[in-house]
Amino acid sequence: MALNHHSSLAVLLLALAAACAATDFDFFYLVQQWPGSYCDTEAGCCFPGDEKPAADFGIHGLWPNYAACRPDAATPNRTSCWPDFCNATDTLNLSLIKGMEADLRRSWGTLSCKSKDATDFWSHEWSRHGTCSGMGQHAYFRSALDLKARLDLTGALLDAGIVPSDEAEYCLGRVRAAVAAATGGAAPMLECNRSARNETQLYQVYVCVDPDGRTLVHCPLPAQRGCTDMIKFPPF
Repeated sequence: MALNHHSSLAVLLLALAAACAATDFDFFYLVQQWPGSYCDTEAGCCFPGDEKPAADFGIHGLWPNYAACRPDAATPNRTSCWPDFCNATDTLNLSLIKGMEADLRRSWGTLSCKSKDATDFWSHEWSRHGTCSGMGQHAYFRSALDLKARLDLTGALLDAGIVPSDEAEYCLGRVRAAVAAATGGAAPMLECNRSARNETQLYQVYVCVDPDGRTLVHCPLPAQRGCTDMIKFPPF
């Protein structure tokens, strides 16, 4: 009986740790990806259904994150910089996001040649990040869609004269300023990757969001990742 009692206690403690991890974070990253930079690599890209998406930033994910790395709640000898996979039994239920699928396919599609369909991508994002958000499935995906609609990163860059081009290079600070104009001054993080020609290009924009899922905040972590002072913004 003692063994059963201890086993039950261990299971309970792990469950409580996972429950805490689901809401104990400092901010969200809303990560949006420029399709031109995703495809303009040696790996290339694929279009689900052979239909090319619009030349617009697409959602990569809405990710709970810590302002500083910390000991993992369930495995104290492991350090985590974000919570993930907080509930293994809470898998994506498409009936809970019914009515949003057209918007999701337009704004949160996938260009990966490994994904058969966007629903595989949504399922992964929900399991890894959504289960740690403190939101239900409908609220989680709705929040990401609403945030993207508010920001219009593509329009903000075009308004600042930052247009997709094979030749032009843009000052990183100018790109950050254009994004900050769209966020109402909240400082973003920019991520760059390398093209098939080994040129540095704008790949992803990280906008930081309060745990309420609505309020934009300054990103507390590095201002850029993998970028140089001058970067490309390739066409799609």
